[in-house]
Amino acid sequence: MKQRHLRMPYTLLELAIANHAKYVYMALLHFRSKTSKKIKVSLAKVAEVTELKGRQLTNHINTLVQYNIVAKWQNKHDSGEYGCNVYTISCDESSFAEIPWEIAYDDKLSVNAKIGYCIMKRYTDLDKQDYVCYLTKRELAKKIGCSLNEVDKVKRNLKNAGLIAYERNSNKITLVYEKSLDDNKNEIKQIVRRKNKVNHNENDSTAF
Repeated sequence: MKQRHLRMPYTLLELAIANHAKYVYMALLHFRSKTSKKIKVSLAKVAEVTELKGRQLTNHINTLVQYNIVAKWQNKHDSGEYGCNVYTISCDESSFAEIPWEIAYDDKLSVNAKIGYCIMKRYTDLDKQDYVCYLTKRELAKKIGCSLNEVDKVKRNLKNAGLIAYERNSNKITLVYEKSLDDNKNEIKQIVRRKNKVNHNENDSTAF
């Protein structure tokens, strides 16, 4: 089964807004159809994902609209009644942190932990394929928008969930979960190559 991911734009991650507002954007992506810019979803369904209700949820959506991350209007039926909200992604999506679906919507992870993971992925050099980033505690606090004590909680939350590994007093953070996914993909590719090579050799031998 193909791994599902969502893309968190760097422009959003770098905004100095509440992390819950960023998570509301993440929740909207839950209802996105492939690469379509438009997302049609009721406020109630977004509330189910974010566990936010009423004015709090509306305020975070308005923040996303204010910073031109999404545009919003309400769908109107032929009867004149209003239905689901329709959101259009209006921010730059060309640069992004790609996050596994199961991490983005894991109920056991705090909102700060999810945004923190996005930040870690943002500063991981994927060309090296080692899934390692180097961020000091102060750098993480600044980029996540939280206190130093909260950074400790974020890292513990992610480590206990089996998503990252790190040593105390070290700036090195390894995204072990995604590294294991990548290793498994490479192993499967090698098995397929070996199988194809065997089949090719067998076909060559029967040709004679």
